[in-house]
Amino acid sequence: MSYWRILYWLLVGALLGIGVITIFSIGIFLLAAGLILLIFGAIRFGGKGLLAAMVGFGAGPALLLLWDVTSMAWACQPANGVTSSPIVQPGQTYTSPNYFTCVNTFVGPLTSYHVLAAGFGAVALIGVLIGLVTLLLRGSRHGGDGHAAA
Repeated sequence: MSYWRILYWLLVGALLGIGVITIFSIGIFLLAAGLILLIFGAIRFGGKGLLAAMVGFGAGPALLLLWDVTSMAWACQPANGVTSSPIVQPGQTYTSPNYFTCVNTFVGPLTSYHVLAAGFGAVALIGVLIGLVTLLLRGSRHGGDGHAAA
C-alpha cells in the first residue's frame, strides 16, 4: 500500500476527529470536508487503508488537545475561591492562565482536555494495534514470517 494512501486516510480521520472536538466553532466545516474525503476515498480506494483513518481520528484530536494544554500555563477553575494547578505554583506570577474544568485523579488534577486526549489517544492506539494484529495474521497465513523467499 502506498504511503500517499495512508497519509490520505490519516488526514481524513484527523479532519473528522478535530471536527468533532471543534464542532461549536470551525468543526462543522472540518466534518464536512472529512465526510467528502471519506466518501471520495471509499469510492476511489475502497476499504484498503481505512484503518489509518481510525488512527488519524484518534491522534489528530489528541495532539491538538495536548498542544493546547501544554502551550501555556493552566489552572483548575476556582472552587470555593481556591485555584489549584500543578503548573502555576504559589509565588509565581502568570498574568492569565487558562482555566479548565478539572478532574481529581490518582496522579493529581487533570483537565478535561487531558481526559479527552487520553480517550482519543486510546482510539489511535487501538487502531495501531488492530493494524499490527492484521499484519501478523496475514503474515502467518501466507507461510511464516510474511517475507518473500530469496
